[in-house]
Amino acid sequence: MAIEEVCRIFQEHLRESIPHRLIGISKMEIVGQQQVEELYMSSIKAVTERDIEQHTFYPNQRRDEVIRNIVKGIVKYAVLSHRWCREGEVTLQEMTSSDTKLSKPSSRDKLANFCKRAAEYGCGFAWADTCCIDRSNPSPEELDKAIPRMFRWYRNAHVCIVHLAESSSLDDFLRDSWFLQIWTLQELLAPVRVKFYGRTWSPIHNIRADNDKANQRLLPALSAGTGIPVQDIQCYWAGTERVREKLMWASRRTSRQVEDGAYSLLALFDVHMHVEYGIGEEAFGRLMEVLLPRSQECDILAWAGIVLPPSAQGYSAQYLDESYNPRHDHYRLRGDQDMIIIDKRLRVKLLMVELHEATFGDEIPFLQDGYHACALFPKGLPSTITMNNVSIVSSNNTLSRPSKLALGVVDYGWTSDDEEGLVEKGRTHFCLLFGADGTRTSWRKLMTDKVVTIKTEDNIRQCLETILM
Repeated sequence: MAIEEVCRIFQEHLRESIPHRLIGISKMEIVGQQQVEELYMSSIKAVTERDIEQHTFYPNQRRDEVIRNIVKGIVKYAVLSHRWCREGEVTLQEMTSSDTKLSKPSSRDKLANFCKRAAEYGCGFAWADTCCIDRSNPSPEELDKAIPRMFRWYRNAHVCIVHLAESSSLDDFLRDSWFLQIWTLQELLAPVRVKFYGRTWSPIHNIRADNDKANQRLLPALSAGTGIPVQDIQCYWAGTERVREKLMWASRRTSRQVEDGAYSLLALFDVHMHVEYGIGEEAFGRLMEVLLPRSQECDILAWAGIVLPPSAQGYSAQYLDESYNPRHDHYRLRGDQDMIIIDKRLRVKLLMVELHEATFGDEIPFLQDGYHACALFPKGLPSTITMNNVSIVSSNNTLSRPSKLALGVVDYGWTSDDEEGLVEKGRTHFCLLFGADGTRTSWRKLMTDKVVTIKTEDNIRQCLETILM
């Protein structure tokens, strides 16, 4: 007799934890959850109390957790991670139409090979983003529902099969453009089991190993090539901790649509916001609005660029001096934990250190078209404070040589007085650079070519200033 609790959790798993459309591997056709239920229901009904007991691995393990693990072991599906073909990919409509069987041969060949490899893992179903999501409707309603769930779909998959169309071995796989795409970041981190295949669908390394995340030769190469610690590659947990570090991982990658630079990161941070295309860089600004009040780590402000970053690129490691690399938990109890974005402006309390005198170098072209840079030579800092070498970056139509400059220390220490902050002796702090002209009424943030840092020989304790930028 079937155990009612097992059947209930099975239904919940289908409804909440796996994709609503899958590819039935045996016939290479799109199926819904009803077909999945029909295929596996007999196996679900066959689960016994003895099975539950045998899958309980430690004392006091929750019964529903044990049953969910049993269900996941029965409902096996594979997910595909790949680069889209230049000819285009087979769509949901083309998969369900008999008139387009010969179109897009490269994409169909990829799907066939993917399903073949999935079957070798004992999967009855497979999922590919290209043909299992309806992209025909201009309204992003389906994407709005799918994007927050994709991380869960990849996490619950039996295996994630990665196709590296430009690679053939361990010697060249890190040069594959798959590692430069923003969506593949979560496709690397979310799955428990990943297998890399090259352009001819042969395993990149170790044909006998079924999980490259457990491969002790491949893991260090993956970590070095992506900048992601081994422990995160093997077991990543979504959340708003270590936000800057995760944005640094994303800064290495690009997207075809500007908005995907934000939407691809939602699941990594376990946050949700409405998916809307056509708004460009505003999408990343909306992501920052969500992250700032939740992270409570002030290094989220350690970016190079304009007032609010338009993408993750401003968090690249190249914008940090090598000498500045504190542990992420350094920021947990520092700086303003009540910073907030209001009407697209950031409000934050900073410890302001004015530069009473400064000179500027000659203007030189900047890496980004339409911008130039000039070196900043601060002369008005106290003799006990040293500052790293930075340049002020301006658009070619704007000359940024303000008459007054100040450093806004972000990661100041807390004191017994909520209105005061502490720049600590011997510790490197990071800052935002501000300028003002004439009679100062308000500071405006200046764009710099790297994150500004200072180090002091004495403690500096002074009142904080609320800045709106």
